[in-house]
Amino acid sequence: MKQTIARFKTKHWDTLSATEQQTIRRGAWVLLPLLAWGLLWQPVHEALPKLQASLPHLRAQAAQMQSLAGQAQSLRQQAQLAVLDSYALKTAVEKSAQAANLPLLVVPGEQNSVRISAENLPFAQWLQWQQMLEQTQHIRVASAMLAASSEPGMVKVQATLTNGADL
Repeated sequence: MKQTIARFKTKHWDTLSATEQQTIRRGAWVLLPLLAWGLLWQPVHEALPKLQASLPHLRAQAAQMQSLAGQAQSLRQQAQLAVLDSYALKTAVEKSAQAANLPLLVVPGEQNSVRISAENLPFAQWLQWQQMLEQTQHIRVASAMLAASSEPGMVKVQATLTNGADL
């Protein structure tokens, strides 16, 4: 590298007269601050307000990510739910329905699910039972079809309940 610079100096710079060399030096001293301003100071000066405006949003995102990371870590440490097969799920649903005084017909369905049906159920009691079932046994409604009965507040229910991997 030193040899390349030395060759350039002897080939080009040394061939210039003293006034030409002085003019080039003065031009460099004038252009150097202009280049520094145009390439360094001015872009930073223009970007600073934009960056300051986006900083609170980025900090909020970082706080949210930290919160979600903590939540993910706590969920990772929780015990995994036991996956019930159709027959065990049928037994659990029947016991729960009997305890809630709901006359349901429970039939094993596909993997990890059961189908239930009933002709006349109080809608409020159905909702309370579903909430209790999900909270205590982690059994949820996968699909349901409810139709209003002729009696007020009563519904005809056909639903599929499930637990396990798709929770």
